[in-house]
Parts: sequence; structure tokens; C-alpha cells
Amino acid sequence: MLIPLSASDVPAFTTACTHEHIFGSRILTALHTYGLGGECARFFLYQSGHQPSAALCLQNGVLTISSDECADPVPIAGLARNESVHEIDTNWAQCQALQQLLGGIAETSYYMVYRGSKLSAADPTIVPGELHAVFDVLQCSHEYYRTHLKFETWAADLTLRLTRGLSELYQFTLDGQVIGTGSIASEDEECGVIAAVAVKPEYRSRGFGSRITRFLIGRIQQKGKTPRLISGYDKVAELYRQLGFVPCGRWRELYL
Repeated sequence: MLIPLSASDVPAFTTACTHEHIFGSRILTALHTYGLGGECARFFLYQSGHQPSAALCLQNGVLTISSDECADPVPIAGLARNESVHEIDTNWAQCQALQQLLGGIAETSYYMVYRGSKLSAADPTIVPGELHAVFDVLQCSHEYYRTHLKFETWAADLTLRLTRGLSELYQFTLDGQVIGTGSIASEDEECGVIAAVAVKPEYRSRGFGSRITRFLIGRIQQKGKTPRLISGYDKVAELYRQLGFVPCGRWRELYL
């Protein structure tokens, strides 16, 4: 049964967020950011009998799902249709089932977890990020950020997470210029999720992206948590392997 999340169901919802830590922590962070009953983000719980099988977050037309193998895709597909969802982020099996019902185009790569050594978070060139400078780096670095991010929406959401201690944002400076960025986008009790590591194109192939990632690994380890991330595509996963990450499943994004 798929139901809107109520306060009494939050413990079960939190359990469902642990089915997959990366998207699950994203959902949990959104709940802690916006709470229940708001317009910016809405939350749903799917229960198989009395078991919490899936936690869902709907925000800006994107449906993020953390689910086990028991979550029925049919009511989830119905929710996606009714809410005019344009993107669904979830695990491979759930996405495949939803694609059969909804159509669309899917992209996929690896979930990855850090299994390397302890690293330091001390780097004087990496400091808390300033929103406009970081947004400029993101816009320069990849077409995805140019087509998917609007400054006002991105900054409003990120500012809420930053001020509530739910995310961390950093910038990398070289010769007085901000040329790179990275963030801890979400956390749960087990992990911190590294996201949006980017370097301006003219400064690539100089190890700066790896340097930012190592800093973020160390920062998450300082909290006693495990670093995790999603590889944007399979080729870049090989770069993360060199830093100590290993695949631990596959994600899929379904574009409708």
C-alpha cells in the first residue's frame, strides 16, 4: 500500500531509507530539510504488509525512491502519472519495472562505496563554498548542470540544507580563482554522500577533482561515517576505483 507519509509513519519511513543508502539518505535529508506538509517536497511510504518496502520523495518533478524487492511498481507508476513526474531515481530493478509501465529513457551506472584507507580533510585550498562561485563552476563543467540547474531553485534548497547542517559545500581555489567544487550532499547514520565534484574544463587532467574527492572522503571519515557516491557513468567509475571506491550495485534514472 502506498500512502502519504504521516508523523506516526516516520520510523518505518526511516527504515525504508536504509534499503539503499545513497538515494535513501537523499530522501531522509529532504525530510529533515522540509518536514511534513510542505509544498516543496512530499513524501510517501510503501508498505508490503507491515514491512516498510519503499520510501519516496517527490520534489520539483523528480521522484526519488529507496526500495527493497517487495515494492509493487504499479501504484508507484500511478503516482508518477498523477503527479506528472519527469524523472525517477531508484535502483536498477525498480527502475526496470517502472520503465515497463511508463516508458521513457533510462541511464545507469554504479553505486560506489569507499573501501580505501583513512584520509585527511586538511587542505588550505579547499574552503566552504560561496553559492555564486560554485554555481559558476558547475555551469562551466558539464551540460547537465547547465540544463538542469536554475540558480534560484538550486540555491534556495542548498541554503536550507547548509544552514541546518544537513549538507556541506566546498570550493577549490587556485591562484585566487575558484576553479573546482564538491559537496557532501546528504547523510544518514551510516554514510555521507559525495556529489557534484566538478572542475572547470581548462583545469582538468591535473588531479584537482581527485584532490577534492579525497578531501571529502576525509571529511566524512571525521564523522565516523562511510563515504559513498554514484558514478555518473561507467567510464568515470574507473577513476573512483583508483581512489578506493568499489561498486555496490547499480542505479538508474528514468526520464519520462
